[in-house]
Amino acid sequence: RAVVAMSRRELPVQFAARGGGRCNGLLADRGTAVAVVACHPWGPLGGSMFDLVVEEVVGLFGDRGGVTTLRFNFRSGIGTGKASADDVRGACDHLLHKLPTPPRSIVLVGYSYGSMVVAGVADDIPEVVAFACLCPPLAFGWALFLCSHGSLLRSARRASAPKLLLIGERDNFCSVDQFHAFCGTLCGPKEAVVLHGYVDHFNVYRYVEAQLERWTCATFGLQRVAQLAQASGELPDPEGRQAGAAGAGAGGACGASDGGPAHAAGGISAVPEAPLLR
Repeated sequence: RAVVAMSRRELPVQFAARGGGRCNGLLADRGTAVAVVACHPWGPLGGSMFDLVVEEVVGLFGDRGGVTTLRFNFRSGIGTGKASADDVRGACDHLLHKLPTPPRSIVLVGYSYGSMVVAGVADDIPEVVAFACLCPPLAFGWALFLCSHGSLLRSARRASAPKLLLIGERDNFCSVDQFHAFCGTLCGPKEAVVLHGYVDHFNVYRYVEAQLERWTCATFGLQRVAQLAQASGELPDPEGRQAGAAGAGAGGACGASDGGPAHAAGGISAVPEAPLLR
């Protein structure tokens, strides 16, 4: 893991969480206008910044996108989620105020437990221009956040930044119906993706990179994710985003794979059976 981190230009970092305490993480400072913060699953069950999904996120945005990335370990996963939200705020504070060339915009990406924390905090940070919630464990939010998950969900409803929501059809901690109900409460711009076939909470990492890449290109109006390193950090108008998405699909760099997302009304999309797991 240390060798991989070094090849990605990641260096150990410690930063202050909001309200006190410190978090440990890995930072790859590339001096770009856009930075990405990746948040991991529930720590008490083994979640950490070395989770496979987090690795995929850092690989996409850092190795291929060429932008500044920060992943870190939550100080604790036992509680109402307030401490974890303060960890994310502290991570953003570090990027915005401690780097030689700070980013103008931040993209938050959370998986499992981290996705609900991201959803709950995104609206509180003005520099967050987009966020992604991968496999939110909605059926167990009451247990993960000691019955305080409602406040996170209410905060998520206020978030107006473009958002991607993704789940596997056979997710272990959230049904497709629960997922759609949650997505229906969120304001746009939004895109919800259900990965059909035998895709559950734990093998979803095989598909995260392709879906994030497609959404990122559409959101920032890019044809290739490598262009993110030169992006200004400002999102284009909706027409520009649509043009970028169309170009990405035509060029094949950021479009969906064969049998990719088929969009339905309300910003909901469904991806047919996952070919790698058949």
